[in-house]
Amino acid sequence: MFPNFILSAVLQTQAPQLPSLQVIGNKINVTIGGKVESVNSDEDPARESSVDHIAFRRDSRWAVWDIRGLTVRDGEKVMTTKLGDIAVSPRAFQRDQIVKNLELFKQKKRTKDSDSLSGATRVGTKCYFVPRWTGKDGLTWLEALVMVDLSEANPKPKFLGTFKGFSSSYKPIDDKLFIVKDQLSIVSKQGETWGLSSYNEAQSTFEFNPLGSNLVSYFRGGYFLESTSYGTNIVGQIDLGTGNRKNLFETRSKSVELTDGSSLAVLRSKDNTIVKNLKTGGQVTHSANAYVSSVNNYVLIWTKSSRTTAWLYEPIRWTAVATAAN
Repeated sequence: MFPNFILSAVLQTQAPQLPSLQVIGNKINVTIGGKVESVNSDEDPARESSVDHIAFRRDSRWAVWDIRGLTVRDGEKVMTTKLGDIAVSPRAFQRDQIVKNLELFKQKKRTKDSDSLSGATRVGTKCYFVPRWTGKDGLTWLEALVMVDLSEANPKPKFLGTFKGFSSSYKPIDDKLFIVKDQLSIVSKQGETWGLSSYNEAQSTFEFNPLGSNLVSYFRGGYFLESTSYGTNIVGQIDLGTGNRKNLFETRSKSVELTDGSSLAVLRSKDNTIVKNLKTGGQVTHSANAYVSSVNNYVLIWTKSSRTTAWLYEPIRWTAVATAAN
């Protein structure tokens, strides 16, 4: 028989540590499994920040995208370009469109140089970039697929062509290029139709497979947001490999927030904030000014008024496992 104090110590050692919250000033400290993660309560997690560069390396060779554009380095040899030649390339546009582009450049409604990146990925020694050109009206008017092969001496960017339609990218450096069935792909819009636009490298051709209409945005994880002609929004999930799609729910909320890699949807109105688990359909409701952030396998929600109040939820059943306020 163990003495009672030894048995108590053993049981306490074996008992799982429950998550806890602490609000100090503008910091919310979330303790899970003995590890503390701090969240700034003044920052809105819905305002996603963009990375400032993306880089690929092979030995002394680099391909880097940042505010300067695309930089390719081989040892001491360096070149930087914003790929302006593509904007007037006959491989990208018909002659009449090139003439129109030149006129729009003069009017300063468009610029010859690309201004952002819709996505990038690496396959073996080949690095692929999708630079984006945005007009003065804020709309994308060109996206191109460019390749840099780091196995080559003194590599140069190679223009491969353009996808069918445009992606829903909006960040200075976004992440909308991926591999589907061994092909470089983006989810793109052509008019009211959206679908999967892919590059067949063996045939040097671009293909488009329609998947829906009125796309607002597509997110990694297969989730998409569509608008309807009668004033609602549809959130669904799609398997890009098979084309099978499922509408998860429809809402009249004008503000629907989704995030790449997350299974949460945040619906906002003037009266409340609803946080919905897209995998289970369950949801929790808070006041209109609620902030939402994922922390490990939990969801942190907080509000700020005369004081900051925070809740930590297990999002399968939306059980509040910890609360705190300052």
